[in-house]
Amino acid sequence: MLIPFGQDLYFANGPTVSFFGFPYPTRMAVVRLSSGKVWVWSPIALTEELTNAVESVGPVCYIVSPNKLHHLALPEWRNRWPDARLYAPPGLALKKKDLHFNTELGECDQRI
Repeated sequence: MLIPFGQDLYFANGPTVSFFGFPYPTRMAVVRLSSGKVWVWSPIALTEELTNAVESVGPVCYIVSPNKLHHLALPEWRNRWPDARLYAPPGLALKKKDLHFNTELGECDQRI
């Protein structure tokens, strides 16, 4: 499920979703940081197989939605890893009031 493409770097292809009537493929990245913590970029639909694969990399501590279009799977990821920091692009927190975002993306965040 997770495909390595570098040391401690992985990606996974997700399902195709409809975007304004057009099929849109999804893909996410997973990084094991030097601390051993896991950083997830643009999470895709969560399955049991993907959950097991991600957990084998390490503890999920950071989940990033890179723009307003990559929020479809965020509730699943938030529910599975409620203690992970959830990062939103500008404006997404207003659009997705049902999710608690820890930080809105902007300038470089030195807390990671």
